Amino acid sequence: MKGRKLFSLIIFLGLILIIIMDSAILLPNEVLIAADFGIYFDSIGVLIGIYTIMHGISIIVFGYLTDKYSRKNLLILSGMIWSIDVMLYIFINEFWQLLLARIVAAIATGITAPLVISYLADFISSDSRSKSFAFWGLMTTITSLFAGTLALAFNLIDFSTIELLTPTQKIDYISLNFPGALYTWKLPYLYLGMIAFILTIINFFVTVEPKRAAKDKAFEDLLVKEDLQYSYKIKFSDLKYIYKRKSNFFLTMNFFDVVASGLLLAYIFPYIELDIGVNVIDFRIIILLLIAVVFGLFIGQFGLAHWGDKLVQKGDLNGRVKIATICSILTLPFLLGAFAMSPNIPTQTFFFGSFYANEILFTVLWIVFSSLLGLGLAFTMGIGPNWYSSLIDVNFPENRGTMIAVGSFIDTIGRALGAFIGGFIVAFTESFSATIFWSTLIFGILSIFLWIPLFFTSKKDFNAVNEEMKQRSIRIQEKRNE
Repeated sequence: MKGRKLFSLIIFLGLILIIIMDSAILLPNEVLIAADFGIYFDSIGVLIGIYTIMHGISIIVFGYLTDKYSRKNLLILSGMIWSIDVMLYIFINEFWQLLLARIVAAIATGITAPLVISYLADFISSDSRSKSFAFWGLMTTITSLFAGTLALAFNLIDFSTIELLTPTQKIDYISLNFPGALYTWKLPYLYLGMIAFILTIINFFVTVEPKRAAKDKAFEDLLVKEDLQYSYKIKFSDLKYIYKRKSNFFLTMNFFDVVASGLLLAYIFPYIELDIGVNVIDFRIIILLLIAVVFGLFIGQFGLAHWGDKLVQKGDLNGRVKIATICSILTLPFLLGAFAMSPNIPTQTFFFGSFYANEILFTVLWIVFSSLLGLGLAFTMGIGPNWYSSLIDVNFPENRGTMIAVGSFIDTIGRALGAFIGGFIVAFTESFSATIFWSTLIFGILSIFLWIPLFFTSKKDFNAVNEEMKQRSIRIQEKRNE
């Protein structure tokens, strides 16, 4: 039975990983998509922003449904919608068609967000929640990197050959000079859509649904018995109580950090290709950025998540909140340092008359840039696992999908604002660097202030939920003995 459950978990998560590649495939090809449809970054910002908002609405709706219905059936629904939708991208010729298809994809990807957190919370021991969410964060990041690399593998354009042009001029140049390469952004969606369709069918036959609350301390020993189930289900009347919980308010309303990250994610590739003026398929760029991201992943996702788990295990119920607050503060100096510098040396100039000296200086600057970025990412990635665990800790099992959905929805609003704001600012100023720098600074500071109240609310809410769970465990046992 354990082997079947493990296989079920792998297939369940495997399909979700394919589906959440969705945005990571699109982002590296924004310039190609703009050239393909004859649009600029204000339209790209609208495309990303609408996708993000629809993604958030989907999370809210299906977060509530995750607490009521089978998670397996919801995953099958998501897999079918997404796989069929993205396989049809190959036939898209107009921008309005792309916008409609992205809305459908947003609905499908939105289903998976509360689904996977609810599933893992009932599959992994409560003592290791932050580490399990860290592992999931690692897997999603690696998957996104793979998706981005896959997207770039089909991109045949060398951006370093047109580095003296403005961003809008480059789009026009690509549209006129590379018409045969424009459709290639659609191919990764076609191939991954086929894989997702197959995995959806496999999940229909093999997925095993874990018992709700089976890994909470109050129920771990009780629910191993086959005839016992956690019978509590979310009711519509519960919503007013969970929204009144103070910790829920501060955890879900803290969306300011994702405004900056949403803007950065939306425009990181155009920032590197068009503003800094380097080719993202340059071997040095890929290696140094990968090292930075991997460093950030392991330090942030595992080291800082493990630290939060350890503090809670030792009796510090605010431990995860403390780690998240520290991460929020220390993110700023490193990311701002990276965005404040210009790590490129134009190839048309020579440093002391030597091309080789120019190349050495370029490499040194990218090492510094990547190091600062890696340290900033380490602290940024330490926030997520501790945030998810804190939200799980202060809510009952039947409410967790809903609250994760609310938090994720608020985050999507922040990311959508970042994409909208960034697109119009970049279109007006034609500068990615200044936009990214100031958004990181302003919204990063605002985010810190919403973590501080949790020092005073989370411990009380954690204890209240824990005590009620113990009472429910006793009632379930008594009912069985009657």
